[in-house]
Amino acid sequence: MERHAQNCRTCARARQHVRRASDSFAAIRTQPSPQVSWDAVRAGVHWSISSARRAPRRQPRPAYGWLAAAIASGVVVGTVTGPAPAPVPSSQPVARSADHPPPPAAPPAALVGLVSRASGDVLVDGVRPADLFARTLTPGSRIATADGHVDIQFGDGSAFALGPRSTLELRRFDVETVELAIDGTIDVIVAPRAAGQRFLVDAGEQVVEVRGTQFRVIHDGSSTSVACRHGLVVVSDQAGKLELGAAHRLEIANGRPVTSERVVALSREELSALAQATPLALPLWDPTALAHSSAPLEVATSGHRDVRVDGVELGLAPLRVRVMPGRHTIEVADSAGRYRRAGWVDVAAASHGTRLDVPAEPPATGGITERRRQLRARIDHPRLGRCMRSIAKAGLTGTYVQVEISVNAQGAVGFLNVIDTDLPSATASCVREVLADVRFGPGAAATWREHVDL
Repeated sequence: MERHAQNCRTCARARQHVRRASDSFAAIRTQPSPQVSWDAVRAGVHWSISSARRAPRRQPRPAYGWLAAAIASGVVVGTVTGPAPAPVPSSQPVARSADHPPPPAAPPAALVGLVSRASGDVLVDGVRPADLFARTLTPGSRIATADGHVDIQFGDGSAFALGPRSTLELRRFDVETVELAIDGTIDVIVAPRAAGQRFLVDAGEQVVEVRGTQFRVIHDGSSTSVACRHGLVVVSDQAGKLELGAAHRLEIANGRPVTSERVVALSREELSALAQATPLALPLWDPTALAHSSAPLEVATSGHRDVRVDGVELGLAPLRVRVMPGRHTIEVADSAGRYRRAGWVDVAAASHGTRLDVPAEPPATGGITERRRQLRARIDHPRLGRCMRSIAKAGLTGTYVQVEISVNAQGAVGFLNVIDTDLPSATASCVREVLADVRFGPGAAATWREHVDL
C-alpha cells in the first residue's frame, strides 16, 4: 500500500486524510462521549468500503462542446441555404382536439422494502417465504409476525420494525406517500421528508403523521399508544389533532377523541427501551445492488441470548440479519451478560445464507482442574508438531487454539469444539483431531474451555 501510494496521487491524499484523523484519536479519548450511534458508524465504514470495492469505475464524461458548435454551425447553414419556413401565427392559441386529451400524469414511483433482520415466524401475504431476505415488499404487501419480529428498510435512513404478534399492510408505498396500517406494535425511523411527501401510520381511528423522526405505535383492541424518541409527530382523528414532541408519549383509549388525552414525558427507562428498539437500517441504500451484494446470516442459539455481529449489538438470538460478503465475527452474551466470541463465519454474496450454531453455555461443573490436568498430560505432542509443521516453516509463532470440551463421569468426550483460533482451517482441524483423541479415565464430569498455546 505504501509503494502504491507513492505513485498514486488519489491514494496518497486518502492516506494523508486517514493519518490526520488517526492523530486526533488521542485527544478525542479525553472528551465526553457524544450522542452518536457508533455501531452505525462502524457499519457505515464497512459498508462503504465493501461497496466501493465492487462499484464499477466511472467513465469520464464526454465533452459536448464540439457537438454544440457543430449544431450551431448546421443551424446557420440551414438558415442561409434552405428554403424559408412557412409563417406560423403566434397570436392564436393552439386548440387541443377533444379526440386527443392531454396524457394522464404518471403515477408516483413505487418504493421497495427489503428485510434487514428477522427472528421467529414471519409471514408475507399469508405464506412463510423461504427466501425472506431476497423478497421485495411493494404496495399492497401484508406482513405478520408470531413470537418474532422483522425489520424492513425502505430508504436511506428509513426503516420500520414489526413487533411480536402484529400485522402490517402497506396501503400506499411510493415516493409521495407511505401509508402503513398497523395492528400490534411498530417502531419507525424516518429520514426527513421532502416537500409534498407524507408518511402516515393508520392505527384504528387515529392517524400518526411525521416528517422525519423515530417513534413507536402500539395499537390493540383497547387503546393506541404513540411514543416519540426524537422529531415531531402529529396524532389526529375526526375530532382534532395533537402534536407529540421528542421524549413524549400519548395514549388514547378506543372511542375517545385524541384531543381529550394528555401528552406526558417519557421516563428514562422508556426512552432507553425506545432507543434499543431502533429499526435496523443499512448505512447505504440501493435495493438493486443489495440483491447481489448481501446475504442473510443466521445465528442459532439455545434459548434467547444477546448477540453481536462485528461488534454491532443486534438483540436476542436466534435471529437472521443481512450482512455484506466476507468474514464476520459472532459474539454471544453469557449468563453474566459478558459478550464472548462464539466464532466467525464466511458469507458469500447473493447466497442462500450462512448459519452459525452457537452451543449452549456450559453449566458450572466440578472436577475441571483434574480433567484439565489429564488433557494437558495426555496430548500427543509429536503428532501435534506434525500438524504445526507447515506453520513453523513459514516462521509463524505465538499461535493458539481455544476449545470447548465436555467429559462425562466415565471419561467419554461428549463434544469438543474449536471456538477461537488464529490458525488456518486445515491446521485447526488437525489440532482438534489430536485433542479429541485424548483419553480420560473415570472421574467427575466436567465441561470447560481450554486455551492451548502452540
